[in-house]
Amino acid sequence: MDAKDKVMSSEIKSKIVLTLKKEGKLSFKDIKDLVGVSTDTLKLQLADLVADGVIKKCKGKYALTEIGEEIGELLLKRNY
Repeated sequence: MDAKDKVMSSEIKSKIVLTLKKEGKLSFKDIKDLVGVSTDTLKLQLADLVADGVIKKCKGKYALTEIGEEIGELLLKRNY
């Protein structure tokens, strides 16, 4: 399963990517508040997304990579 399939098949990952697509760079706390998941769940999901190259951490904030931007566009078109 590639990164796109992983995101598209996970409600939480989709919400994270879509939130970053709409809002831009966000801190862990901001993502947690906007997505509405527990700290442990968010840590795990963010680690997976970073490992898959969908997001990157930069100066304490998370942002979409080029791959993440493409997936975000698909999610926006899907009106997720």
